[in-house]
Amino acid sequence: MSTPDGFAVLRQRLLPMLRRIVEQLEDRTVPGYPVLLDDPEQEVVGISLAPGFGLYLLRDGERLVLRRERILHRTLVHTAAGREWFGGEPYEEIEEIDLSISDVELRDEVARLLAAWHKHPLIIRQSDS
Repeated sequence: MSTPDGFAVLRQRLLPMLRRIVEQLEDRTVPGYPVLLDDPEQEVVGISLAPGFGLYLLRDGERLVLRRERILHRTLVHTAAGREWFGGEPYEEIEEIDLSISDVELRDEVARLLAAWHKHPLIIRQSDS
C-alpha cells in the first residue's frame, strides 16, 4: 500500500521525464499532441502522445497504479487465419506500483510507450497478405 504522500513522491520523479518528452515531440506529433496531464488534486499525472497511446500514474482508491494505453495491430495475417483478430484495437494495462520503483524503471515505462508509438506507423503499413 502507498502512503498518503506516495502519489506526490512518484509524481515529482515522473513529471520531469514527461515534460522533456513533450518538449522533444511537440513539433513531431499531430496538432494538439502530445498532451501532458498533471492534476495533483485528482491525483493523476501522465502523457498522451496520440489517441490511444498514453501512460498515466494515478491513485485508485488506496493504491497507486500505472495505466498504459496503446493500439494493437493485426500483424499476423496468415497465422491468424481461421480466427478473428481485429487491427486497431485499443489495449489498456493497469498495474499497481510501489514507491520502491526506481527512476530507471519509470524511465523504462516511458520508453515502452515511445517505442509503441514510434512503431505505430510502420505496423499499419505492413501486411504479409
